[in-house]
Amino acid sequence: MNWQTIIEQSIAMLIPMALVFLFVYYMLKSFFDQFNQQRKQDMRVRFSKETLPLRLQAYERIVLFLERIKPESMVMRLSSNDMNTIDLQRAMLESIRKEFDHNLSQQIYLTDEAWRMVEAARQSMIQLVSSTAGEHIPDSPYMEYATDILEEYSSVSDDPLTIAIKFIQNEAKELM
Repeated sequence: MNWQTIIEQSIAMLIPMALVFLFVYYMLKSFFDQFNQQRKQDMRVRFSKETLPLRLQAYERIVLFLERIKPESMVMRLSSNDMNTIDLQRAMLESIRKEFDHNLSQQIYLTDEAWRMVEAARQSMIQLVSSTAGEHIPDSPYMEYATDILEEYSSVSDDPLTIAIKFIQNEAKELM
């Protein structure tokens, strides 16, 4: 047998084998790609079913936080007859801080934009409480200070608390 015949026969056998190999490779690759895609889809569905209640609960808690730091809510909840301006200011700032710290972990379930709005609303309330207190004598009775906070808050047409609550409500509705 000569070398040329051996080479020709080898090439004649290698070409069909290479074609079969390529065909099997692409079939298996297609199968595994489809399998991985289906597995990822199943995981997304399972993850969504498990996290949706947690996300909705986070939205509920954040709305409750925003409602609790509204001036009318804080004044009613925190004021007592023996307080003066500085006592009420401290109580309100402490309440805002505690409420925020208590709900800090909820940010992992909210969108970045929603969380920024929550932080802006919180900062707005801290600023309102502090700036209004600066206009009063610290030892004066709390009633005038509380009235001024409520008037100042009600005079703002687009307050950050209401905007944040509406934004969060809309996001929660989109989840459902």
